[in-house]
Amino acid sequence: MSMQTSLMEKFSQHYKTLPRLFRAPGRVNLIGEHTDYNGGFVFPAAIDFYTQVAAAPRSDRKLVVYSENYKEEVQLDLQSSAPKAKKHWSDYVFGVALMLLSDGHPISGANLLIESNVPSGAGLSSSAALEVAVAP
Repeated sequence: MSMQTSLMEKFSQHYKTLPRLFRAPGRVNLIGEHTDYNGGFVFPAAIDFYTQVAAAPRSDRKLVVYSENYKEEVQLDLQSSAPKAKKHWSDYVFGVALMLLSDGHPISGANLLIESNVPSGAGLSSSAALEVAVAP
């Protein structure tokens, strides 16, 4: 069973609806760690590891996010006046949503199920892959 099929089945079991799938690769910088924003050159390359998100809309203004990697569900009410960072993996997901909202993009509620094979803390941009995968 492919990771895509497995994620769709897990989502359907968890949320009782069919999702759309989104995917973003991890990456490695072959040269230039932290030089891009300091005016230097970088040479990033996508790798075969990736983060995948299954998503479906909700009728309310909540983001309900389940991580297969952490076996944990978290929620954010998009109508909350001032959500605060928790130093938690979910901050990446909620940060993307809040930045899109602050830039004037309408965001409705959604159920998300996330699964990743990008190793965390290995310098392979696992957090960036998560942010890109949840952005659509």
